[in-house]
Amino acid sequence: MAEKAAAPEAAVSLASASVDPLFAARSAEQKRNAAAVCPADESPIFACKFKDGKRVAVCGVSEWYGRYRFGGATSELELNGGSYAYTMYSGGGEGQIAFVNGDTRYIVFSRMVRTGFDKNGNRPAFSDGIVIERGGKFLDMKLCEDPDMLPIRNEAANAIWENEGNLFTDETIRADSPGNE
Repeated sequence: MAEKAAAPEAAVSLASASVDPLFAARSAEQKRNAAAVCPADESPIFACKFKDGKRVAVCGVSEWYGRYRFGGATSELELNGGSYAYTMYSGGGEGQIAFVNGDTRYIVFSRMVRTGFDKNGNRPAFSDGIVIERGGKFLDMKLCEDPDMLPIRNEAANAIWENEGNLFTDETIRADSPGNE
C-alpha cells in the first residue's frame, strides 16, 4: 500500500521537473536547422548563420572524423578531420573545434563567460562563431547572428574526438563585450 501512495508524489515531482515548453521547442528547432546542413548519416555538432547570410556547420562523420562546411546555398569550403577542445571557466566554459587548410586554421567556438555577479546572480554572456588564423596569427572573426543556431554540442563532439584539453586560440575573447574581456 505504501508504494501506491508514493506513486502520485513521484508523478508530481516529475511533472514539476519537466522541461519548459519554450526551451524544448527552441532546442528542437536548433536541431532541425542543424540537421538541414548535415546529411542524414552525419551528426550535427554546430551550425549557425552569419549576418551576410552565409552558414557554417560542423558535422560528425565517424570517430576522429568531422566535417566543416562553410558557404551560402552550397558549400564554398569543406574540410575533413578536425580537433576538439573544451575548458571550464568560473561561471562558464568554452568549446572549440579546429580544422586546418594549408596554413589557415578555422576554429569554430561556443563560449559562455560571466560578465558580473550581483544580487540577481551570474550574468552570463554567450558568443559563437569562427576565428580564422593564418600562419598562427589572427586573421578574422565571424560571429553567429542566428537565433536558431546550434552551439557546439559537447556530448556530440566528445563522441567524435578526444578533448585536447587546451583551447586552440585565446582570440575568442574578442567576441566579449567591451569591459568584459
